[in-house]
Amino acid sequence: MRSVLAAVGAGVALGGIALLARYAPELDALLRAPSSPPGRLAAPRPTEPAAPPAPSPPVPPPAASAAARPEGSASSAPGAPDEAAATSGARRASAAPPVDPFADDPVARAACPADMTLVEGDFCPSLPYICARGGDGVGHGCPEYARGARCQAPVDPRRFCIDRHEWPNRVGELPRVYVDWHEAKALCASAGKRLCRRSEWILACEGPKRLPYPWGFVRTPSPCNIDRAAIAFDLRALHGEATREEEIARLWQADPIGSHPNCISAYGAYDLSGNVDEWTDNLADNPDTPRPATLNGGYWGPVRNTCRLTTGGHGPTFKFYQAGFRCCAETIDGIVTPPPRPFIDRDGEKDDVYD
Repeated sequence: MRSVLAAVGAGVALGGIALLARYAPELDALLRAPSSPPGRLAAPRPTEPAAPPAPSPPVPPPAASAAARPEGSASSAPGAPDEAAATSGARRASAAPPVDPFADDPVARAACPADMTLVEGDFCPSLPYICARGGDGVGHGCPEYARGARCQAPVDPRRFCIDRHEWPNRVGELPRVYVDWHEAKALCASAGKRLCRRSEWILACEGPKRLPYPWGFVRTPSPCNIDRAAIAFDLRALHGEATREEEIARLWQADPIGSHPNCISAYGAYDLSGNVDEWTDNLADNPDTPRPATLNGGYWGPVRNTCRLTTGGHGPTFKFYQAGFRCCAETIDGIVTPPPRPFIDRDGEKDDVYD
């Protein structure tokens, strides 16, 4: 009897080995397959090979409308970055776009056009930025600002609209540069808008918590386009009409509009820090100022990029390879808003920079 059982057991074992050998590929694929999501049954194995997934639609290159760009802009320059480089940031943004809480906000949509966002809050005319720890000079030598700074002057309630992006305010295009303060004002007026007051720009960037950067207090890691290595510029090439476009293209490190979806302020404006410098209207804030044209936000290099720090040393006819702008406008929902009070920078100015 034992010999019979032994023979039967050996036969079963040999049969099992044969079955394993026969279905090894299927078992291996089954073991490697991901488990089904909770609450769902695993789909049956297809009898025919599954069709390959449809390719994702290509990301279109930034539009290159001559009407939307100045003579000498990087996008129209010979030798400008190729389409793959120019749209790499846009591809990263489109891979996993975050939810924009401002795009469908009913209050903002009623108050502002679709390409603008609502800024409603109290502007602080005097707010010290206190450095919490020193650095190596990048970003004016302060990698982290102290929390808890208090406004040192009566606040001024504001309610206005600001472009969601840098001019031309169209996702996928390159921001326009090499425009002076007068040209920026004229372009905003052509769109039924106006150049942002310096105080408006600061409020839109700082948000209701009055942050030194749109994202917080620590400079890095930053969700914005800042701290790229500086490239020495050729001033003669920039001033020459025949060489300007090529020089701007050589210096260009800005990304297409919409490439940094997490570089957004608490009011819903993108790229206020970094990418390109932005003209602001200091004259509208202070009619007696000797410096009507101011630049805010910094650009892609290792420069000042805080919300409040402002360059005031360039005149209104200054134009450069990194200087762009965005526009502001009054709200359109009929809510009456008191006019802003003059913003006269009592903190003073040093080294052509307002702190």
